[in-house]
Amino acid sequence: MRLITPFLVLAAAMLVLVGCSSDDPTPLPASDTAAAVATPTATPVPPTPTPKPAEKEAPAPTATPVPAFDAESHFKDKRVVINVGFSPGGGYDTFARLMGRYLPNHLPGNPTFVVRNIPGAGGERIFRETLADAPPDGLAVAVAHPRFFKRELVGTDVKHLDINTVKVLGTASAVAVTNAMYAFKDYASSWEDVVAKGTPAKVGATAPGDTGGVGASFVELVGGPIKNVYGYGGTSEIAAAFDRREIDLSSRGDPDTAKSLFPGWVEEKKIVPVFRWGTDPKNDAEFTNYVENELGAAIPPHLFDVIQLSDAQKALFSVTETINDKMTRLFIMHPDTPDDLYKIWVDAFKATAADPEFLAAAKLLGREVGYAGPEEIVKILAEGSEALKDPVLREGFINLAGVK
Repeated sequence: MRLITPFLVLAAAMLVLVGCSSDDPTPLPASDTAAAVATPTATPVPPTPTPKPAEKEAPAPTATPVPAFDAESHFKDKRVVINVGFSPGGGYDTFARLMGRYLPNHLPGNPTFVVRNIPGAGGERIFRETLADAPPDGLAVAVAHPRFFKRELVGTDVKHLDINTVKVLGTASAVAVTNAMYAFKDYASSWEDVVAKGTPAKVGATAPGDTGGVGASFVELVGGPIKNVYGYGGTSEIAAAFDRREIDLSSRGDPDTAKSLFPGWVEEKKIVPVFRWGTDPKNDAEFTNYVENELGAAIPPHLFDVIQLSDAQKALFSVTETINDKMTRLFIMHPDTPDDLYKIWVDAFKATAADPEFLAAAKLLGREVGYAGPEEIVKILAEGSEALKDPVLREGFINLAGVK
């Protein structure tokens, strides 16, 4: 996603100290017992009998109170780990650290948080660490890439991940923006320049299905002059490869990455967008200002206008975009997390995404915030599953999502 004003970094303030862990108490149900009342019989003939003393009602047994789940005690003095499948400095890492800084204010017991970067396998290593090796005690969460949910949607098993059982907390990155593929001006000033070179332009990505470069992946899929190079550890590594001209085009020329990691690209107007995708620039004032005023360039054409496409291919890209926009940087936790503990987490995550201090810090780091909760994510997955019943869409989606 894009940065808004990314010239300050809060990295040091977002690292937290380490505590210890504990088990979650399981409340037990209590039962109630009704008291029995004795009914006296009356004598039918005079003289009136002497009344019998009224029988006393038997006392109801006293139920032993069962304490509810004590969330305050559960989280107090504990350490919560956020597992990130990419290297430091990128969007996944940044949002993990933002959440790690402000989530404790909304969880009972104010636990400490630590972010652990586990790059490799395109971000897949977090699933074992979070969903298999860690106990379901609410003290480990992860930030997942949507490529793995897409793979599961088409029936390709992602080890340790089951999209039907994993506990989804939500995302704070559900923001539709204008994205673009950028080139250094000394390589190309337009898409026509790229095509005229006669050889595929190299684009860097973490793994097939990388959302940051979905536009490039789509162009390559339909036969355009692009070649994706995989294996980078995350945004910061891809941006560095672009800077040293190891790759020719990159979506990491966007304002969040460029201004924070390589401000010279913008200050010296070294880069230019060659095609775009995502929301219409008319609805994205930040993108329009960045391109026209800060880079001194023109708004580039939509990728649908730079290459010949069928209606089915356009529909394929639209389905993929919807999942990418709404499910990027998705926070998840162990499928066996008790429901009462899970609800506390869901409420805390939603409250954090609306916290004025969180929003201010995100803005300071140039990160746009858009909340999508578990219900919305489940709906998106259901709609995606329905759309992918179309065999043409399904085949293209499999390739675009990096499903092997």
